[in-house]
Amino acid sequence: MDKMRISFIFLLLISFSMCTCVYAADSSYSMPSMHTDLFVQDDGSLHVKEMIHYSFSGTYHGVYRDIPLSNGQSIENIKVNTQGAYSSYQVTNNGTQERITIYLFSDPGKTTPITDADVNVTLEYNFLQGIKIYNDVADLQYKLWGEEWQVPVSQLTASVHLKSNQGVEYWLNPPYFAKQSGWNGNVFEVSTNGLDKGEYFEVRMAIPRSQFASNPQNGVIINKDGLTTIEKIQNDYQNSLNFQNALNYLLTVVMILLLFIPLLIYMKLGREPKIDYRAEYERDIPADDPPAVVNAICVHGVSKGIGEPDMNGFRATIMDLINRGYLQIGRVEKEKSFKDNILGKIINQAPKKSVYLQFNDEKDFSKLENFEMDVVNILRQFEVEGKIKLEDMNRDLKEQDVAERFRNNYDTWEYDLKKRFLTDEDLNQIFDKKGDSYLKIYAVSGLILAVIAGIMTFGSSLPSSRYPLYAAVALGVVALISLKLPEGIAGRWTTYGEEYDAKWKNFRKYLKDFSLIKEYPPESIAVWNRYLVYATALGVAENVRKAMEINLPKEDLEVNDIYLFHYYGGYMLLNSALNAGMTTGLNSDAVDGLGGFGDIGGGFGGGGGGAF
Repeated sequence: MDKMRISFIFLLLISFSMCTCVYAADSSYSMPSMHTDLFVQDDGSLHVKEMIHYSFSGTYHGVYRDIPLSNGQSIENIKVNTQGAYSSYQVTNNGTQERITIYLFSDPGKTTPITDADVNVTLEYNFLQGIKIYNDVADLQYKLWGEEWQVPVSQLTASVHLKSNQGVEYWLNPPYFAKQSGWNGNVFEVSTNGLDKGEYFEVRMAIPRSQFASNPQNGVIINKDGLTTIEKIQNDYQNSLNFQNALNYLLTVVMILLLFIPLLIYMKLGREPKIDYRAEYERDIPADDPPAVVNAICVHGVSKGIGEPDMNGFRATIMDLINRGYLQIGRVEKEKSFKDNILGKIINQAPKKSVYLQFNDEKDFSKLENFEMDVVNILRQFEVEGKIKLEDMNRDLKEQDVAERFRNNYDTWEYDLKKRFLTDEDLNQIFDKKGDSYLKIYAVSGLILAVIAGIMTFGSSLPSSRYPLYAAVALGVVALISLKLPEGIAGRWTTYGEEYDAKWKNFRKYLKDFSLIKEYPPESIAVWNRYLVYATALGVAENVRKAMEINLPKEDLEVNDIYLFHYYGGYMLLNSALNAGMTTGLNSDAVDGLGGFGDIGGGFGGGGGGAF
């Protein structure tokens, strides 16, 4: 019942999301342009005229304009005109902002909302207590575009009308948004490219006090000089922008240079030594090392380092114990269902056989290495009446507690193997990890730097910020790749290790090539069996089993335990069981683990708006 309820809620959420997406796709609007005229009055007030062009796709009921207010500010004499739609409006004030809501209609009776229309909305109002009047200058700091608009504007233009441009200083914040700016007589004109939602753009002017009345009651009168402080604030802001630009360019150059560090590490520490070994393949087993050691050293890649054994090494240890007689193979008829029995009789099929493992008590287990005894102890946990049935083992290892115990025991096996054969001293004779260590340090450091640079520049409107952002992405990718690169890329084999690895690679190539085995077969069953053990460690056991069937007499195969283990599916069942145990154990870990001077951008006006 709970599952049905959860499924219903899930489907409901999906349906709601789809409906939302459809609605969003069917209804949208944009703001192609906005023009603002600012008329500075000698009483300290500011007459504002905004002309906003909306383009609607779908049905809309109107738009709204929010104008922030603070410190006794107010607006009055509001007028609204529209072209392209009939309209009405209302004004609400919550103490911190004035909202002008304009309802748009497609009919004179004002009963039907607009659909697929282009509408020009003109707002006019007087802004009181916005301009700051000092003893020497008046500070007009007005946001032409605020952070609260719902959609971007494609183009913004503005005109500031003054009595005179003489002695007027102006600044645009941020300056990089301005496309063009300058004086046209006593009118200051500015235009921008597109401005996004969440951004702001303001004009700031220091206007001589002489352009205002002796008592400008609609401005904020401050009895001190203001020009020097205003200039300092703007100069500090520009210096800050210059510093950020310089830092962005420096970061970009540094991160671009860092992209080449992995190549330098490879050239200096990763190139392999030259050896005299030139054989095309190896017929003989290159060394008498345990198969798990061969697996740890000679099977390597992106997810497996040199000196790290994997499940093929663990399986090969079991195969080696079978080959050396510590484990024996038993055969029983496989239990079948009623349906299987009927089908078998119809097609005259011989009964299928299954295999199990059992320990050979005649062998001296004290002679085994610790890592081999670890395997023995693991298998004994699944022994019932002297038999280890692989079907039952597969079933048991899917249980959480059994899988966790198996994984812990596997870790012990890996530890004991390394302690005996794969110590740092052993590996240093085979492989030099210095280059790989440097590469991993570079990778971690590069990721940290990329993340820091990305956080510093992501979302910044400063044009130069995009360069370190792009460089940070590139560095992050290179660092991630470096972190995942096999040890053999930046590290390098010793002369002994290079030849050791090359011989085992050629031996693996021989085992995989049926034509080579047919032309140069092993000399005895014992050699074939050893081939099968090492093929397991190298991940090509199936190739050798098939080659044995082609090259050996049937009567020899029928008494060969290690072959029969493969033939009757014991090897596949073992793989399935061990993989189930490791996967379930790993999943367990994942679950356990889940009034003074205005600062930059502080001008009045701004705000935003949207549509509904």
